[in-house]
Amino acid sequence: MHADLDAFPEPLAVLDSSLQLREANVAWRDAFGEAARLAPEVEEAAREVLGGARSRLELEIDAAPGDSASPQRWTFLRCARSEGEPLVFVHARTWTARLDDATAQRRREDELAEEVELLRTFINLAPNLMFIKDRCSRYVLANTALAACYGVTPEQVVSASQHELTSSAEEAAGFTSADRQVIDTRQPVVIAEKETRPNGEVHWYETVKTPIVRRSGEVQVACFSVDVTARQRAQEALERSARELQDMAAAARREADEKSALAAELDRRLAVIQAQHQQIQALSAPILEVADGIVGVPLIGAMDEERTATLTERLLDIIATRQVRSVVLDLSALELIDTRTADRLISIVRAIGLLGARAAVTGIQPAVAQTMTSLGIDLSSIVTTRTPKDAIRLFSARA
Repeated sequence: MHADLDAFPEPLAVLDSSLQLREANVAWRDAFGEAARLAPEVEEAAREVLGGARSRLELEIDAAPGDSASPQRWTFLRCARSEGEPLVFVHARTWTARLDDATAQRRREDELAEEVELLRTFINLAPNLMFIKDRCSRYVLANTALAACYGVTPEQVVSASQHELTSSAEEAAGFTSADRQVIDTRQPVVIAEKETRPNGEVHWYETVKTPIVRRSGEVQVACFSVDVTARQRAQEALERSARELQDMAAAARREADEKSALAAELDRRLAVIQAQHQQIQALSAPILEVADGIVGVPLIGAMDEERTATLTERLLDIIATRQVRSVVLDLSALELIDTRTADRLISIVRAIGLLGARAAVTGIQPAVAQTMTSLGIDLSSIVTTRTPKDAIRLFSARA
């Protein structure tokens, strides 16, 4: 261990509980001798560490006035050997760098001042309002954008209260209340604020208020406000337009009420149009693609001449354009049939055949079959099946 200590250029030693040297390097013996008495403050610090009050202690001792000795910095570290006896490891070194430290301190202060100036320049370039206020709503910091709102400089804003700058006492009270809420709850908020500037202009802001804790422990509020006046005015213009439209609609309703006869006629015509539309819907028959090249047509309701013509036209067009090979005519929904309906059905089947497609009639109800038999209607040339599924299976097998 002696060799390790001697290799260190600064004084090192190990003292026991009676402050006797247990170990010391050459630098220690050269500086303090074998049994030199240490300075009282050094002995006091060593005893404090040995007593367990602190495990590590730093001590600085300045040279006495007129003494050519350099200031010293001592480090005390508590340790113990295997038998448990408390020892203190002592490191003494001269502090010739104090003047250098002072120079470095001034340099740090200059750098800090430069950083503060750079930060101030940055916030002054921001187009949005940036400022900090204390609990009394007095400004601690303000950028140029905020000061311009009141026609003053940022330096004139600092230390001024909100009531001194805001022309409206009610608005100032609202700002102050919001500031105190953030400081008391220490919770950030985002609020919409309105302020009347000294020139009478009303501006709207969207403001973020955040609590900050200074080194002194004082809680202040940092604010960042975006001027949303243009957006607010656009919103108000839209609301005015909406109210104008509502007024116009009300006037139109009053005019309509005054012209009730015309409204009644319009209602009658609308009823006719709706009835016609329903009739057209009833006359139309859906044409469904049930398989590849096969379409199904469920026949619902009366098959008069007009409906038959419309259905035939639509069906033939689909056969031609979609290359349909087979058509399934489902009569499941027809409970009654007469000679004319049967003839029209046969004409549809023939028209399908003229385009090279096959047709099958399915779902003939017993009452319809008896009627056809009694009327002597011949369906021997028409393919019939019990269900549409049977017809599809038949066509698919023949494909």
